[in-house]
Amino acid sequence: KKVTKNEEYHFGDLTRGAVGATTSGVENVVRSVIKNEDYRFGDLTKGAVSTVRSSTEGFLTYSEKTLSLLRGANVHEAVELLNLFWNKNMNHEERVEAFAVVVYLGAIMVLSYSFIANLMQGMVFAAAWYKVAAASGQAPLASPQLWSTFLEAKSTLDYVFGGPFLPVRVAATIPWFFKYRGLVVRTAYFSPLREKFPILNRVVSLLTSWVFANLAFVGWATYQMVKLASIRAGVVPPAMQDFTSLLIG
Repeated sequence: KKVTKNEEYHFGDLTRGAVGATTSGVENVVRSVIKNEDYRFGDLTKGAVSTVRSSTEGFLTYSEKTLSLLRGANVHEAVELLNLFWNKNMNHEERVEAFAVVVYLGAIMVLSYSFIANLMQGMVFAAAWYKVAAASGQAPLASPQLWSTFLEAKSTLDYVFGGPFLPVRVAATIPWFFKYRGLVVRTAYFSPLREKFPILNRVVSLLTSWVFANLAFVGWATYQMVKLASIRAGVVPPAMQDFTSLLIG
C-alpha cells in the first residue's frame, strides 16, 4: 500500500493485473503451438482435469494422455507468462534484481546440498573410524598402517553410500533448503552492508553461512561423531586440535 499509494491494495493485486494484461499474448503463442484457434488461457489444464476418471478402487487416476496434456498446458502457459513478465512487465533494473534473486536462491540451494552431503560424509568418516578402531583396539592415527587401513575402509563406504544415496541427499536437501535460506537471509539482514551494497551483502551472507555452517558446524559435528565412535570402540578419542589438522590436511 505504501509503495503503490493505494489504500485499497490487497496482496496479489499487482500479479493478477499483470496476468490479466498478458494472457492474450500467452493465448496467441499457445494457439500456434497446439494448432487450435479457439484456445483460451487455462483451457488445456481445465480440459485435462475434467477428463480425470475415478478408478474401481475409488481413487482419482490420470490416463497417460491426460498427464501429457497437463504437462503441455503447464509448460506452454508458464513459459510464455515468464517470457511476457520478463520482456513486457519489467524494466532493466527489475530484470537485474530478478536475475540476482534467482542466482542467490540457486547458490543457497547448492550450499544446502553441500551441507547435507558434507554431513553425510562426516558420518561415513566416523563409521570407518569406528570400524578400524574396534578391529585394532587403536585409533587410526596410531600408525601409518592403521591410517592406510582406515582410508581403505572409508573408500569402501564412500562407494557404498556415495552414488546410491544421492536421492537421499537430494530429498534431505529440499526441507533443509528453507532453513538454510533463513540462516542466509538473517545474516544478510543484520549486515552493515545491507543498505548501501545489497549485491555485495548477498555475496558476503553466502560466504559467511558457508564458513559457519558448511565448514565450522559440519567439522564440529564430524569430530563429535568420531569422538563417540572412539568411545564406543574403547580407544582414546583424538584431540580436537589433531582432528582439525587432519581435516585441513
